Amino acid sequence: MKCKKPLFIVLFSLSIFGFTQNLNLEPYIFISKAGDSIDAEIGSFKVPEDRTESHSDSITVKFIRFKSTNPNPESPIVYLSGGPGGSGSETAKGRRFDLFMKLREVADVIAFDQRGTGLSNRLPNCKERAYFELDKPIERQIYIEKTTSNIKKCFKFWSQKNVNLKAYNTTESAKDIEELRKLLNTKQISLWGISYGSHLAFEYVSLFENSLDKVVLASLEGKDQTIKLPKNTEDFVFKLAEMAKTNAGSDDKYPDLKAKIIEVHERVKANPVIATYKNRRGGIDTIGISNFELQSAIATFYLKNPSDQKKLPKLYLDMYKGNFSEVAVDVMVMKRYIYPGVRPMPFAMDMQSGISEQRKILVANQISESILGSSINFLLYEWMTSLEFPQLSNDFRIMKPNKVDALLFSGTLDGRTYLKAGKAIANKFENGRHIPVVNGGHDLFMASPKIGETILEFFKGKSIDTTEIVVEPLVFN
Repeated sequence: MKCKKPLFIVLFSLSIFGFTQNLNLEPYIFISKAGDSIDAEIGSFKVPEDRTESHSDSITVKFIRFKSTNPNPESPIVYLSGGPGGSGSETAKGRRFDLFMKLREVADVIAFDQRGTGLSNRLPNCKERAYFELDKPIERQIYIEKTTSNIKKCFKFWSQKNVNLKAYNTTESAKDIEELRKLLNTKQISLWGISYGSHLAFEYVSLFENSLDKVVLASLEGKDQTIKLPKNTEDFVFKLAEMAKTNAGSDDKYPDLKAKIIEVHERVKANPVIATYKNRRGGIDTIGISNFELQSAIATFYLKNPSDQKKLPKLYLDMYKGNFSEVAVDVMVMKRYIYPGVRPMPFAMDMQSGISEQRKILVANQISESILGSSINFLLYEWMTSLEFPQLSNDFRIMKPNKVDALLFSGTLDGRTYLKAGKAIANKFENGRHIPVVNGGHDLFMASPKIGETILEFFKGKSIDTTEIVVEPLVFN
């Protein structure tokens, strides 16, 4: 008579068998935007769409794996794109392609497409759109009312399409990464990411610290920093104004830019502007500009990186003199393309990351007192406070100390995720190194070859003595 295996051994075997069957790897020719071609692998696996539901549907998550050139590779390096909504596989095709390839000296490098992005499962876009008259100035409250009404229509659309928006949050995405680690049959992974990718990485640190080898993150977005503080944005704008006084390296000086910025916004607040510009067809378009629309255009198009910031002093000087033609184009883009609709994955991710009660009070008190209001957040803050949509628990927004081996970068001229906030996050990493990139903006990985060299050395396990990296100074137009 044959001896039967104990039930727990059978279940364990089935579990391992299930993991093996769940990971699908196929040869893949990866081609960068510059035309570089490399042999890679495309991987896919299934995960529950919503782990909080016992009978959740499954979704497919995909990634590109670039095999290591190291005969004894370290822990796989998983790239987490920003956004939310960015694609790791698309990022690897662009300017960071060479860095992806260089890191293969250490380990396999994985361009991970988070749920709802890139090659992974995609959510249907809602075709409902809010309408904003181009030739009339429109105030903030109208934007709030029209966009929230439109989002409610989109809720109905997504419900009819059986889209479970609640399943698209940072915690679920972090658990997808842990599933990938298990499927790769590796004790630990390393993470490399930027902006929202750092926000996702911080949740992975919170949930799976022991699964981590090393972490490299830039442009840090903390666990309670989805919504940026208006006062920090104002301080950054006035910092640029102070730099423009001397404008080192240029004969163009802006000695009293701060006063002009304040006056421009006060004028537009009191008397909204009707401006014109020449369109691509050679015709003349008319654009109405309220102070909220001006704030939104400045926050969206002129603060992120030094390449944007260099235009700011002249733009304000022109507006001070009554010429709003350049910013009118930006306001048109806001009215026609940015505010009318929402993409499901980024919307759900940001909304569920949410905001703590303490931070909500700070933002509410600072909006009317700050030069750009809350426009750096688009309308996320307003939607969080006026729409019924779930948020992750309060614990999600608390970042606790950890012992992860981390290399963290912040640009001193990052107009989205500020240096001060980056320093506070770095203090939570007991084994972390925080390197300011002087004159670096938000998209800083390619700002200097020194950054890539430092990342490579860190992943190789070498000691990092660098205390700061200096890139070319900002020179205003």
